[in-house]
Amino acid sequence: MEDAKLQILHDHYKDTFFYIQEYIKLRDRLFLFILIVVTFMLFQLYSPVSAGEAVSHFITKKLELKSPIDITFIGSIIWFGLLSLVVRYFQTVVHIERQYKYIHQIEEQLSSEYANKVFTREGKAYLNDYPRFSSWAWILYTIVFPALLVALVIFKIVREIRQTGSISLFISVNSAIALFIVLSILFYLLSVHFKK
Repeated sequence: MEDAKLQILHDHYKDTFFYIQEYIKLRDRLFLFILIVVTFMLFQLYSPVSAGEAVSHFITKKLELKSPIDITFIGSIIWFGLLSLVVRYFQTVVHIERQYKYIHQIEEQLSSEYANKVFTREGKAYLNDYPRFSSWAWILYTIVFPALLVALVIFKIVREIRQTGSISLFISVNSAIALFIVLSILFYLLSVHFKK
């Protein structure tokens, strides 16, 4: 009976680790998509007229439209796309962190059956002598990247407000989305750096 319980626990450990790997792939894809959207937003900041014309022309050609699309509408779609990517990215990162805590608990249970000499891949073995580069990468991903993203979002929305000179529906929507992005990042930072 004990062997069957141990086998079930081991299978659960393997399945949990497999799911973590799938979430890591999702996290990496989301990060890439965020970088693509941020790159486009930086292009908009650097050359707003050229970026607007290029996007309008591209969409008009791809959708075979007779007249160009208003770039303010496209800008709001880009803001919304960034919000959805940011929320999903940070949600995935927090989920991965929670799963690692869980897998450490499973490793402790399994390892206790083998005099604490096996099943430490993600727990003790991983955390012992943590490489400096891994610590550096952790700082980049959990402090520098979110801080730069907040700075970009604030700078971009302030610039949009100044360029239009008035509060329109699109500026109001974009401002609300920018606020939601900043709040999402702050909640992420709280959950990663001030966890219980």
